[in-house]
Amino acid sequence: MAERQAGIVAVLVAPVMLAVTCLCLIPLAVLFAYSFFQVDFVTVVKDPTLANYERVAASATYRGLIIKALGHGVIVAAITAIIAYPIAYYIAKRVRLLKAALLTALLIPLYTGDIIRIFAWRVVLGAEGALNTGLQWLGLIDEPIRALLFSTTATMIVLTYNYLPFMVLALWLSFESLDDRYLEAAADLGAGSAATFRRVILPLTLPGMLAGGLMVFALVIGDYLTPQLIGGPSGVTVISAINDLFGTAFDWPLGSAIAWTLLAVLFVVLTATFLALRRHPATRALFGGT
Repeated sequence: MAERQAGIVAVLVAPVMLAVTCLCLIPLAVLFAYSFFQVDFVTVVKDPTLANYERVAASATYRGLIIKALGHGVIVAAITAIIAYPIAYYIAKRVRLLKAALLTALLIPLYTGDIIRIFAWRVVLGAEGALNTGLQWLGLIDEPIRALLFSTTATMIVLTYNYLPFMVLALWLSFESLDDRYLEAAADLGAGSAATFRRVILPLTLPGMLAGGLMVFALVIGDYLTPQLIGGPSGVTVISAINDLFGTAFDWPLGSAIAWTLLAVLFVVLTATFLALRRHPATRALFGGT
């Protein structure tokens, strides 16, 4: 029986592993190989060297773009967590009949393309947009606030809007699995609202927050369109630099080296975060610690 079940699992897993290998691992391996080559005008010289990685390490521009991407990822993940937490709690614990409708409404923006959502925000944040028009009508400003669009602030707003549903869904699943009897037990033991949140609700929903945070963090770092179309002069990112190297400059090896450097930095950051959380008393149990 066990052998039959193992065979069924192997049959089901094999197509997935084949797809991951062909669509993910092999392209990454090719990208890694290209990162050791050089470009002579428009010809790729396949003579292995570390020169591209040395250029990335020596360039303050590329280092700054990588740090900028990491910073944006952390900021947007934190903002979405703050906004999503009460929303997820309300949907999971306070709504009964309309829960499916609210979750569907939450996902509706994801059904539209990125371009549509981004240009909708340009209409809202523009000098003649809905927000400036409303503020002028209320008499709060005399002239349009032009800094609302084509700025880092605008980029943060749109990125938060785009990836908020991922954080809400991750937290909603955590709240759905939160047994109300724990809250009742905390109340019976005399714990107030703040103590119940700090010692019961937050630790039990932390896995969802971590999962959602990692998703948002990775998606923000890899976002290309939003900074380009909303950020204006501040819209230059490490992803746009990689795109320019692969496209306009035709320097695939250097673009590959930057991409792999970004992947390596992400791996180090995520590993360090994992180890720090595993050692912290409040989160040690989530990772099987004692």
